[in-house]
Amino acid sequence: MLHEPYKHRESQARVIHLPAAPMASAGDDARVDLKELIHIVKRRRNSIFWVAIVPTMAALLYGLLAQPLYTASTQLLIDPRDRRIITNEVTPEGLAPDGGIAVVESQLLVVTSDTVLRRVITRENLGTDPEFGGPPTGLSAVLYRAAAPFGLNPDGDNSDPVLKALRALKKRVGAKRSDKAYVVDIFVTTSARDKSVRIADGIAQAYLDDQASARAAASANASAALGGRLEALRARVQEAENRVVSYKEQHKIVAAGGVLVSEQQLSDVTVQLSTARAKTAEARARYEQVTRARRMGADSGATPEAVLSQTIGQLRAQYADVMRQRAQLGAMVGPKHPSIATLDAQLSSTRKLIDDELTRITTAVRSDLERAQTHEESLERELDRLKRTATENDEASVRLRELQREAEASRAVYQAFLTRARETGEQQSIDNTNARVISKATPPRDKSWPPRILIAALALIGGLGVGTGVGLMREYFDERIYSSRALEATLGMPVLGLLPAAAPRGSRWERFITALSMRGRAAASEAARQEDTTRVIAAMRLLRDRLFRNGRPAPGRSLLVTSATEEEGHSIVALNLALTAAADGWRVLLIDADMKLAALSKTLDATENAGLLELVVGRAALASTLIHETDTGLSFLPVGKATADIPRLSQGLRTVTQKDDFDLTIIDAGAVFAGEQVRALAEIVDDIILVVQVGGPTRTVIRSGFDSLALSSRKVKGAVLSGASDDVG
Repeated sequence: MLHEPYKHRESQARVIHLPAAPMASAGDDARVDLKELIHIVKRRRNSIFWVAIVPTMAALLYGLLAQPLYTASTQLLIDPRDRRIITNEVTPEGLAPDGGIAVVESQLLVVTSDTVLRRVITRENLGTDPEFGGPPTGLSAVLYRAAAPFGLNPDGDNSDPVLKALRALKKRVGAKRSDKAYVVDIFVTTSARDKSVRIADGIAQAYLDDQASARAAASANASAALGGRLEALRARVQEAENRVVSYKEQHKIVAAGGVLVSEQQLSDVTVQLSTARAKTAEARARYEQVTRARRMGADSGATPEAVLSQTIGQLRAQYADVMRQRAQLGAMVGPKHPSIATLDAQLSSTRKLIDDELTRITTAVRSDLERAQTHEESLERELDRLKRTATENDEASVRLRELQREAEASRAVYQAFLTRARETGEQQSIDNTNARVISKATPPRDKSWPPRILIAALALIGGLGVGTGVGLMREYFDERIYSSRALEATLGMPVLGLLPAAAPRGSRWERFITALSMRGRAAASEAARQEDTTRVIAAMRLLRDRLFRNGRPAPGRSLLVTSATEEEGHSIVALNLALTAAADGWRVLLIDADMKLAALSKTLDATENAGLLELVVGRAALASTLIHETDTGLSFLPVGKATADIPRLSQGLRTVTQKDDFDLTIIDAGAVFAGEQVRALAEIVDDIILVVQVGGPTRTVIRSGFDSLALSSRKVKGAVLSGASDDVG
């Protein structure tokens, strides 16, 4: 039956089949590859784990022992538009172009400013609180006093308690604005729930008080500034008004009711002149009427009744009555009748009286006309004089109006300052700040510090990062071989195969469950052995195909299997390669030439048999020393127990390898640095493969072992990585 693959005690991993990589140059650094980085992390997982577990455990311990902290928050609504209580306020109320966001952001700094926090410290008496720099109590007080003589107390005993409390409070306070809103959240973190609530509400109230005080102070300062200017403005107004009065006195400009007297007189004379002219025209018309009536006589019916006096009216009536009587009498008597003569005498007398009355009226009307004309002429002369005076006053009024405008402007400024000073003085007692508390702080239910899970997670992540760095550093300074790429870079030749190592299968839980029963342990062990055997056979077939390019070599072909140092798996490779080739129908001879360890002879229980050494010294024949494996037909030549020098050993092996009875002769020569026989045997074989153990010797040792083969190094077909796992590449 097929021998079970030899289990080397240093081979503890599994294998995957990878094609041989192209030959790498000596300058290539395979350790910077991402895939190789993953392999490095897997190889160094123990270092990474222990480096990561330390800060994680420390973080958990800190989370258990650290003093808990509680955070309470108060919400403020800060509207950048102030309440419109009066129209003329000291502080502006209009919104900024950014919608007031900058104003609210500025108020965030005010909320956590020293001025506001000092109000809270004074109101809540935080200067005596040990948490905020007050005198310590209990064990802290003892340590505090013990550290003072050594200068370990940075604050000193005489430091300002308010300043210490301010420094501590600023570390515990925060404020932020809600997105797209004017709502500000004030956060306070202390060691007690009630204290956090009290301080958070205190900061909100202190902010409101500070805003009210600031606006009152601004109003007071503005009022004081305006009041300081009032005296100067009052003096300026008085001076301007004095200039106006002096100028009026100098130029004799008198005003009544806001109008110059000369102008008023000019207006009055103009009106009087118009009236006088109308009266003159009326008198002239009456005079002309009276004159025309006089010419027409008393009998004229055209005499206007409007210009006749009452006397004339009576005379005319008397005259008409006499005329009627005469007419009546004349009809009865003749013209010579004495009554007619009497009546004619009466008519003549009446006519004369009418003429006399008209003469008197004409004289009176003429007098009225002359008086009206005289009055009109006097008014015209007065008007001319007033016009000349007005012209002179107009020239002086230009400067007067300028002086008056200056006086009015000074008076308006003074009045505005006086009004504004009174308004700002009254605003000191009016708070127009549009800010209010919309949500008072409530006692927090959970602790805000320490977040145990978060701290442990961060510590774990940080530890994993540091552990990975430590693992990479160890890998960088570790000169041993862990991957086929690193081996190719070291030797400058391809890796022909990977020798897998046995490893337990399944998860840890599955292995634990399996180990609970004897039957389970036996079944699992058998299954693992079968799987390991399958993987080893596949790896050896791949190695064989690469060595001989998927064909059977010519009879008499010899192959030397060696390594730089002992226990790197060269015997494993030689045995399993021989078993695999023999199982596939090859005529294979396996020779144990490792005179120091004789690992193959021990594995196949042939340490007491005559072997190679007896053959080379002539004590036994080849046929009598060979051991044949019945299932595969493998022939094995053990090392034997005789003593032979290296030249005779080389000569004897040359004779054996030159026989055509075998397709392939595989020689396990041991380690290069274990004896001189390896270099001697390398000269008589056709091919050499170098076995390197994962995590075995350093690169320098491996390269030195390869170089020690001297001229025979050209026979080296490649290397085999022993003890490889699934992720070795």
